Amino acid sequence: RRPPSIVVETLGASTTETKDGHRKINHYVLKKEIGRGAFGTVHLGIDTLTNTEYAIKEFSKSRLRRKERSEMLRNSGPRASRGRGRGRGIGLGIGRETAAAVCSSSGNPLDLVRGEVAILKKLNHPNVVKLHEVLDDPNDDSIYMAFEMAHKGVLMDVSLDHVATPYSNDQARHYFREMILGIEYLHNNDIAHRDIKPDNLLLSQDDVLKIVDFGVSEMFVKGNDKITKSAGSPAFMAPELCRANHGEISAKAADIWSMGVTLYTLVYGHLPFIASNLLDLMNAIDHDDINFADGLEGDLLDLLHRLLDKNPDTRITMRQLRQHAWVTQRGTDPLISEEENCEMVVTEVTADDIRNAIS
Repeated sequence: RRPPSIVVETLGASTTETKDGHRKINHYVLKKEIGRGAFGTVHLGIDTLTNTEYAIKEFSKSRLRRKERSEMLRNSGPRASRGRGRGRGIGLGIGRETAAAVCSSSGNPLDLVRGEVAILKKLNHPNVVKLHEVLDDPNDDSIYMAFEMAHKGVLMDVSLDHVATPYSNDQARHYFREMILGIEYLHNNDIAHRDIKPDNLLLSQDDVLKIVDFGVSEMFVKGNDKITKSAGSPAFMAPELCRANHGEISAKAADIWSMGVTLYTLVYGHLPFIASNLLDLMNAIDHDDINFADGLEGDLLDLLHRLLDKNPDTRITMRQLRQHAWVTQRGTDPLISEEENCEMVVTEVTADDIRNAIS
């Protein structure tokens, strides 16, 4: 069995500047920006103690606090406690009340990322990115998370207005098989990623796929993956999430749809649905047929149809997916067993886990 991940927590980090003008957080030198998101920036960082490269994710504490206050205000209304299962927490489905209580009970700025840290500490899988250290400089607006470096970057750079070079069928199969193993591991441990897309699938130096960004992920009470809130990137969102007042839906089935959109982009180099505004995009995802250009092998076409089934009740399941003819090359190249793949069992993230995620 794989042991849980070991994550270093550093509350009293200090920010300095090197002679050549680079910022230095304790023993990490921030060399260059390699990514940017809503709440901060990702840098290439060098650990000067080991000369190891890390992806250093820098969060703005002020932006995170504004987001958290907004979440708490939304959750304080009369409808806040409705719905089965567990609600969203600090970037996780840990439970809104629990996460909010933990956040409000301490002035520690690392509370803002406790939820994500708590779950990342419990994950240990070759296809899930590893968190190495989380740091806070009390004299600065930033929190830093040091992740293992995926040197080859995103699986594919594709968006509504950007077409990429498609992968060959063999390359797409290789990466999709690794995606299956990583998402199966999460689903077996009652975690739905909720934002599967090529941007959140990175490649290591030795070409291993790494699932990243658990900012909107959900962890559930065992066996109940029902959610009511939409999350994720609209172009990869399942049809059932694109409907107003959609009620409870299966987060795992929604993940599988997103896997289907991702596979479509790998083999075609563009998204299946493109529109000029969000409303039209959501409507297209919910109602429009998908165009499958000629030339795909039959097994791959069948798989895409089953992944991109607009009905979540008849959409292919993870267990069916791992046995599919295209994935296994008609049984000649099976995946490792589900038992072996999911040998590291994740226990439920509790309130104590959140409190103790950063000590």
